[in-house]
Amino acid sequence: MSLIFSNEEGWIISHLQYLNDIYNRVKNSNKQIKLIFNDTLFEINSQYLRQNQINQSQQYDAMPLQSKSRKRKRSKFLPDKDLKEINYIKQKFSKIMLAAKAQGLFSSEITPDNNEAARLASQTFYQDTFCSEEENFYGCNDTDMAIISEVSDKKYVFPQKCNFYCYDVRDIAKKLELNNQYDFILLDPPWWNKSIRRKKTKYSEASYKMMYNEELIKIPIGKLLCSNGLVAIWCTNAQSHLHCIFNNIFPSWGITYRAKWYWIKITQTGNTICNFNFALGKQPYELLVLGSVLNGNEINVPDGKLLISVPSAVHSHKPPLIEVVKEYLPNEPRCLEIFARYLLPKWTSWGLEVLKFQHLSLYTITEDMKEAQNCNNANVNKSVDSN
Repeated sequence: MSLIFSNEEGWIISHLQYLNDIYNRVKNSNKQIKLIFNDTLFEINSQYLRQNQINQSQQYDAMPLQSKSRKRKRSKFLPDKDLKEINYIKQKFSKIMLAAKAQGLFSSEITPDNNEAARLASQTFYQDTFCSEEENFYGCNDTDMAIISEVSDKKYVFPQKCNFYCYDVRDIAKKLELNNQYDFILLDPPWWNKSIRRKKTKYSEASYKMMYNEELIKIPIGKLLCSNGLVAIWCTNAQSHLHCIFNNIFPSWGITYRAKWYWIKITQTGNTICNFNFALGKQPYELLVLGSVLNGNEINVPDGKLLISVPSAVHSHKPPLIEVVKEYLPNEPRCLEIFARYLLPKWTSWGLEVLKFQHLSLYTITEDMKEAQNCNNANVNKSVDSN
């Protein structure tokens, strides 16, 4: 569904293709329809530059050569350990992309425009779906077919066999059983960072609640993950967060580190969304840190794998992982995502914005199909809870 290329270096994933595949058959009232995700949000045709970065680049290009030399000297390079890691990632990335392009996977005929259409679509989505009021609820689609239903007078699409909880993570022990039932737990924590703090000041609809590392430690992962289960946590490139995972969060959860993978974000032409930076600054990748239960069954997860995909223009819309981790999990695994912003088939999803990317405005109905005669019992069992 989502894998479009793989080799020993890693995988290339199509997030857009995955979304379209899981909503190929959807029940809408008594009709069976097909939904197509808004592909404009994946029209990342050039390196992502903010307007101030464009202005800085133009100013730099206009500088005399002598001034440029002085500016380069003032740049502080990253530590040798970090430089070695970046070179490792670059080499693996080049190998994967060379092989993928040899199979004709990426087009060079795309006109770059600094992703103007994707930016506008993202801004419109945030404005149209922004809600300042929090509402606590939970529900499920217990049928074998995706369905469209309303929650608080808004229409959403729900994948098959999904469960969802729109609650603060601090309430997880009140709503979920703590009997070590999940084979895979994925987390995308709202790491504390200056960028999101600035967004809160400028426009709140694109921001989200951040959490301190000390709060993440208290999530009862050790009581949710089974003895041979796998946990994965998305992490920024901030060394403070990575250090906290290794030395505080994982030990507190009873988890031992297994591997670190790299999500490389690319344009539609197969180039990184920004250059690899050998000084302090933005990188074209994020980290995925994997672990398993301490003293549990040994899970042979390879280290240093690359996940490559064209990213969505909306913040924290992470690519699906189930097809790249399923070989390390049992058949029909029980999966839980914490801090989720969209739903997955047969998964349990938890987060304050758990339905964010299920909003029907993100999809287009492409065709009416036959009447959904076998789906008359499909529904979403939603219970509103103001506590």
